[in-house]
Amino acid sequence: MNKNNPLKQNNPKLSFLKCTSGSMLIPMAVMLPAIFTCMAFSINQAYTMRNRAQLSEATNEASLAVVAIDNKNIDDNAKKENRKIALNYINYFVSKKIGDASQTDTNLLESGAEINIDYDENRKEYYVSYNQQFDSITKNESGEGKKPQPVVVSNKDESYGNTRKYQNRDSIDFAFISDFSASSTCRYSDVDCNVYSPTNYAQRRLDYMKEAIVDIIKEYENYSEYQFALVPYDIGVPVESKTMNEAGGKNYDCSVMYKMNKDYDSIDYNFWANKNIAYTNWRKLKKDGVISDYTKADNYFDKHSKLVNYYMDNSYYHYYSNLIGPALNSDPDNISDMEILKGAGLCYERTSLSDRLNNGQAQWACGTKRSDHPEKNKKEIKKNYGYVVQLFDYMFSGDYDDVHYSFANTKTVDVEDTIKTLFKKMKNNIITFERPISPVTAEFSPFMGMCQSPLYSNNIMDEEIVAAQKVTDATYKKIANGKYIKNFESTPHLIPFSDKANHNRDLLDNIKKANWMPGGGTDTITALLRTVPVMAEGHGNNKVMIIISDGKDDTGAAVLRDKFLDNGVCQAITGGLRSEDNFNKGYITKLAKSAIIYYIKLTPNASNLKTDAQYEAEYGKWFTKCMNGNSMFLMEAKDRKSLTDVISKIIEIETGKFIKKPE
Repeated sequence: MNKNNPLKQNNPKLSFLKCTSGSMLIPMAVMLPAIFTCMAFSINQAYTMRNRAQLSEATNEASLAVVAIDNKNIDDNAKKENRKIALNYINYFVSKKIGDASQTDTNLLESGAEINIDYDENRKEYYVSYNQQFDSITKNESGEGKKPQPVVVSNKDESYGNTRKYQNRDSIDFAFISDFSASSTCRYSDVDCNVYSPTNYAQRRLDYMKEAIVDIIKEYENYSEYQFALVPYDIGVPVESKTMNEAGGKNYDCSVMYKMNKDYDSIDYNFWANKNIAYTNWRKLKKDGVISDYTKADNYFDKHSKLVNYYMDNSYYHYYSNLIGPALNSDPDNISDMEILKGAGLCYERTSLSDRLNNGQAQWACGTKRSDHPEKNKKEIKKNYGYVVQLFDYMFSGDYDDVHYSFANTKTVDVEDTIKTLFKKMKNNIITFERPISPVTAEFSPFMGMCQSPLYSNNIMDEEIVAAQKVTDATYKKIANGKYIKNFESTPHLIPFSDKANHNRDLLDNIKKANWMPGGGTDTITALLRTVPVMAEGHGNNKVMIIISDGKDDTGAAVLRDKFLDNGVCQAITGGLRSEDNFNKGYITKLAKSAIIYYIKLTPNASNLKTDAQYEAEYGKWFTKCMNGNSMFLMEAKDRKSLTDVISKIIEIETGKFIKKPE
């Protein structure tokens, strides 16, 4: 029998189980349900662990977003905002979405999800707690008709979703780029106002801007890591002068930073700042067809050289006789202003009538000792007279919709080269000139539209002069007899960073004692560009530029602004301050770790904008080009408190860090 068994013949030592076919089917059939159950449990556990890991990461990121906003759960709206932010992050990380930020608490509960954000005031800690129901991937089919039981997954809130606020005490340079244009005298409750409104005392946008800046500097003046600078502006940035005017008061300068087009790059703007160029005459000649191009001065300069000289010379005489003489004359009833000027060596009388006629001179020669007197600068006059006439035509003729009252405008500025040479030719591109202390409507300066705010602050300009749009003898008498020129203060003016230990205190005192009365137009891009040298000379590791404005640039200034924003000027500024190459070449004093531009808009309609379209409508290319569509750098304020709050939010740049989990 054994011989006939093939298994025995091949391997007589095989056991019964090994030699019996199909013997494993019975135990495998018994074990299979248990194996499947274990596999299902393992899969579900892995799925749950994966979801928990995702939730942990999601709540971590959500907590960092919440801590960045840092609204401290102060009210119901703040709590809703935190829930909305956290939910958006969680939805991004978790595959099973539970809805959008518009969901109500009821919707969340019905979807099997719960979210809560707690804030510990004492510890400055945020805690994001979140759980959500997830269906099992596998189920036991033997329970026919039964649904799988959902699994509730949550973050391990003692270790995840928790952040603490740590204040960034690294060194930071803050520059307040502050709007001192006429519209900042408007009541902060007046939505439509955009004009000079001097009677709104204690209710002006300027007042709460000043108070908010004072609040901030007072709070942080003793923080050695923080330094503050002030860059006031209207059309141009007023700069403190180191010289005194002839009446005994201070002078002040006006400054911009641009690379000008070729024809306007070699002009000595400081020389031309106090010259009367007889524009009305050239305007008439062009209208009559005698002049076709103002810049071609050879066609009319030599022929009318006496007229050119007379207007300049006579303008000097009028400036001294109408403004300086009366300011110096303490006894006008008994002595003439010209005698005072003659005695002070500021003027002398020309006795030869024939010489005066031949040379185109006024009866009295005034200011002849000045280095910028026309008689000492004939080469500059002949070279650039026609270009300055054209500048005046751009600014004041009304023939150009894209130009405003600045010699730096869309016709004269090389936008691309200004950005290209922002740091490497910074000193060359800064244009600063001494601003004549005279009413704006007097033609003592072809650049009279620029840097007007110190004139208003010193009562050289007032509501009466603005309304009359002309200067009368009574106006000169009021200005001169009031000794405003003799007591002139350079305020407001640019106050840069300094190495002084008490710099912040000095800045605070300067702002507190100042009697600011702004005036003039608005040209924000000029102010931002002029802030670049200020930031470049700062010693802080981080640079923060804060523009504070009502957002209403002059029409021509807005066109120039948008050209700069389109060409990436904001990125060139912030990138340049962080450029190692700029630091190595000495263009910047300190290589910045970070450089940021913020824009705060002063508006009675301050509200919480939500959509990109709303931000673009409100801020234009500041939002789309400068901030690259990031709304966190754009803010609004309607009064002192709200402005102080938003500046504080910027200054208290704090970094959220995860709380170290317990050992």
